[in-house]
Amino acid sequence: MAKNVTEFKKTTELRGVVDDGTREIPIVNKFGKLICNIYIRPADYSIIDRFQDLNDKFSDIVAPLKDIGLNNDGTASVDKDWEVLKAVEVDLKREIDELFDMEEADEIFAKRNPFSSVHGVFFCEIILTAIGEVISQAITEEAELSKKRMSKYLGDITPADGGNADVGDSTENS
Repeated sequence: MAKNVTEFKKTTELRGVVDDGTREIPIVNKFGKLICNIYIRPADYSIIDRFQDLNDKFSDIVAPLKDIGLNNDGTASVDKDWEVLKAVEVDLKREIDELFDMEEADEIFAKRNPFSSVHGVFFCEIILTAIGEVISQAITEEAELSKKRMSKYLGDITPADGGNADVGDSTENS
């Protein structure tokens, strides 16, 4: 009987690994010390829309913080404000997880409170700015790789008119 259990255990440990294009990108401070690693799929161009959506919502997400006392380390200065602070933090982290389409927010803020002050600005704002730049760079790199790959397959195709690749494009030809 024990042999069958061992055999079963071995088969349940099997797994397939697929490269889905996810990239691990370190986010570091100005001294090169790791803050966290983020994971994005640069071919997921909708991440741009999700990032813009998060930027558009950001002021509304943090609006409840205007009415509470915050310490420089991002903690509430009075006990009654902790509930509001934690609710805002949960909302922000949920939005960040939706941005990446995976759970990233806890890792991003594992070492520092999202509402701690950095030169008078919330740490989460600084992180979101850095993430936006990284997303832009990663998507630009992926687009260039895709363009290069496609030119390999389409480079020898000559348009029917000898020069305009869009000739003949219409809804009837779709």
